[in-house]
Amino acid sequence: MRDHSAADPAVGLTVEIIDAVGLVGEIIAWVGLIVGLPLLGIGLLTRSVQGPFTRTSVAVLDDLEDRPMALWSAGGRTCSRSLTASEARHLAELPEPVGYVSERDPERMRVEARSPVERACLTISFVMLGAAVVGFVASFLPVFWG
Repeated sequence: MRDHSAADPAVGLTVEIIDAVGLVGEIIAWVGLIVGLPLLGIGLLTRSVQGPFTRTSVAVLDDLEDRPMALWSAGGRTCSRSLTASEARHLAELPEPVGYVSERDPERMRVEARSPVERACLTISFVMLGAAVVGFVASFLPVFWG
């Protein structure tokens, strides 16, 4: 019997496509690791430096200049600070306004559970590390297919 696969151009094209997918997968895996791991480190470092934040009820008041102010109790004292327009809108949308107060410094309050830097770094790192896993699996395609 004669092997016709060497003369069939479709077989050669399939192997080239699988090799290309494997190469692209390997590149995606390396890029995902190179970008994802440092961002994961930065996000976790940011979380540890800022310390824990505790959920606290917040009262939103208008001061004399009609600027919204947040008022909360933490660490045995009452604290306040003015709110930005986006923070005031965010708190107005909640059925019960809550903020997140630093356990290290009760005068620091934010309206979201995680800081924007921490949230961005961790989200991008998870996406990039997920792409790295998919790329790593795709890079093995030529080994098992070919």
